[in-house]
Amino acid sequence: MPDQFELIMQQTPEEDRLRILSEDYVSIIFHNQNSPFDPTAILEEFLPQIVNRKYVILNAPLSEFPPDITTQGYYSIPKLYTLLDTTNLEASGILRVQNQPFLNLNGGGVIIGFIDTGINYMHPAFRNPDGSSRILNIWDQTIQTGEIPEGFRYGSEYTQEQINQALRSVSPLSIVPSMDTDGHGSAMAGIAAGSVDEAAQFSGAAPGASLMAVKLKPAKQYLRDYFLADPSVIVYQEDDCMLAVSYLERKARELNRPIVICFGLGTNQGGHDGRTPLDEVFNSITFTAGNYAIIAAGNETGLGHHYFGKLEKMGDSSDVEVIVDRETRGFSMELWAFSPELYALGVITPLGERVSPLDPRIGATQSTSFLLDRSSVKIDYEIVEFQTGSQLIQVRVANPSVGVWRFQVVNKRYLNGSFHMWLPAGEVVSPYVRFLYPDPDTTLTVPSCNDNIICISTYNAYDNTLFLNSSRGYTRDIHIKPDIAAPGVNIPVPYDGSGYRRFTGSSAAASIAAGAVALLVQWGMEDLSGKILSNNEVKNLLYRGAKRSDILYYPNREWGYGALDVYGIFESLI
Repeated sequence: MPDQFELIMQQTPEEDRLRILSEDYVSIIFHNQNSPFDPTAILEEFLPQIVNRKYVILNAPLSEFPPDITTQGYYSIPKLYTLLDTTNLEASGILRVQNQPFLNLNGGGVIIGFIDTGINYMHPAFRNPDGSSRILNIWDQTIQTGEIPEGFRYGSEYTQEQINQALRSVSPLSIVPSMDTDGHGSAMAGIAAGSVDEAAQFSGAAPGASLMAVKLKPAKQYLRDYFLADPSVIVYQEDDCMLAVSYLERKARELNRPIVICFGLGTNQGGHDGRTPLDEVFNSITFTAGNYAIIAAGNETGLGHHYFGKLEKMGDSSDVEVIVDRETRGFSMELWAFSPELYALGVITPLGERVSPLDPRIGATQSTSFLLDRSSVKIDYEIVEFQTGSQLIQVRVANPSVGVWRFQVVNKRYLNGSFHMWLPAGEVVSPYVRFLYPDPDTTLTVPSCNDNIICISTYNAYDNTLFLNSSRGYTRDIHIKPDIAAPGVNIPVPYDGSGYRRFTGSSAAASIAAGAVALLVQWGMEDLSGKILSNNEVKNLLYRGAKRSDILYYPNREWGYGALDVYGIFESLI
């Protein structure tokens, strides 16, 4: 009689796909770089999906591998990513570059890839004048009826040929059923590379570029439960984002064309120092010339999701207050501190019940249910977090009572007494949960903190002011981010069947910057004897061309090296 492993090996690709999508199975981010074996052979029972040489995604039974940082490690649990958003091309110097007769750049020959809510392939913004599609590929992770892309185990891939066939059909969705029901992904793609529509006075930043899109599948319920995500908000899993980056990079490599990957999602989960698994996947692709990563900085300033503390000596403590002013399902929170500092954390509920600080040690954990209300708290410690080496304290508060929750942070080993705490980004946490005394700095969302990616903050091109909620640097380890600011207020975007609307936020700014990078890459290929600019060259060209104010110092926490100005790059080179 065959054993369980043999039965698994006999499963069909369709059975594998159903298992990966099942709520009864968890995703585990497996760090393979230092392992002496090939995980695709030894771990085949877990349906390994290779991201790159460093990371593999495993799928395991939830009953046997429930998410738990004390047994699996924090890095292995996929984090939750959320959408960052609810006269700009001219301000960025893009129109001058498009119209200057000796430059005449439009992004031709370059691919811009999007990892988001999908793309409305039927909209005129993504079609050529003859009606054919400018989209090369769509990987829709939510549809399981089509062909699975090679090298992956779920979702459906649609080629440009299939998309064109659908556009010629009276029933296009019967051929390519992928849709963008949210509109966020289509808005980003339109800003970066929408086709010129003179009647609507619309143009993307790089209207000659080709497009690729990955539509992410929503996060599984077990992760939503683990991180106590607000039930009304759509969130996405880190491992799906990692595989999406891998997909886009592979497809561009097959076509031997440069690709600019634009990412408009973010999270506050992680050390904010560029070392999460998704940070490192984006980082890894930038070492190959022709791959570029443009990441939105986020819209976290003003939302009350970050706290910075500074204690004077060992044994000192600080009460960090979180206000909960309406009923909510719960919230998670993370404390990060650089080694060799150590902290312990206690809790005082609004009704006065206490959880005393636990001496920090490897594998330490506390679970407490309170007598006077239905609230409960779980606190997990990682003394040396695998990716960063920092101390991590993860807190999860379920069914919190309304009022002020006090978290007593106690220093147990002193170096400089500083620590950071973050609540989840955007609407993953209820808007009625926030720090009472937040810090507006160090509010960049992950994965925008990695050195090699190009991090974009947001300003209003109509009055040249920083967008109110634009996230601020620097990173937790004081590296300079954001890199530059781009317009992101009231940007025209494709909407519905063939119309347009206005869009605001850091995703819009990142999209404009992605289109600008496509123009630079095209210039390198056409005017520099076929040169493929490196990611580092592109980043520093953006620095050189950026507009800077006489009354500010640069680089700074809000604008980085200044405001995007593509034409200014060429002026600086004359």
